[in-house]
Amino acid sequence: MSRALLLGLALAAALAAASCQNPVHENEVAALGNEAPGVPPGPTHRPGQPCLVCHGGEGPGKTQFALAGTVYQVPTATIGMNGVTVKTTDVNKNVATSTTNSVGNFYILASAYSPTYPVDVELDLGDLQNQMLTHIGRDGACASCHFDPPGPTTPGHVYLVADVSDLPDGGGP
Repeated sequence: MSRALLLGLALAAALAAASCQNPVHENEVAALGNEAPGVPPGPTHRPGQPCLVCHGGEGPGKTQFALAGTVYQVPTATIGMNGVTVKTTDVNKNVATSTTNSVGNFYILASAYSPTYPVDVELDLGDLQNQMLTHIGRDGACASCHFDPPGPTTPGHVYLVADVSDLPDGGGP
């Protein structure tokens, strides 16, 4: 009888563990594909991808973000822009900021900011500013809405200015 009880408990534990998995989330993670060759996981990996798929609480990323994304110079750029301040303000006027890194990525840790949606976003680099015309209503991963190519379902990726000539030194080095 104890053998049957142990077998039953083991089966129940296995079923409980399996029910904790989320196949929709697992498919979202798998759809991101492999890491880029030579770019280890960390702050500069996966520019332009929806960061909160992995860093939104269900993993596999251990660090959890409240908001995260990639900022590009202009709408047609394929490389992110370094040094842009991303300022977010939630409906309760709580503010959080982050600065983009060498690939244009930024993130705000969930442990530091728990926004109440909707959230407004402003980009700043010196005298250049760009404010998002709408607000973030539900998801702190910019690339959930902002992806390429622009079209009926997306405005395209997040960018600082509309034309490269508006950048300091015309966007040059």
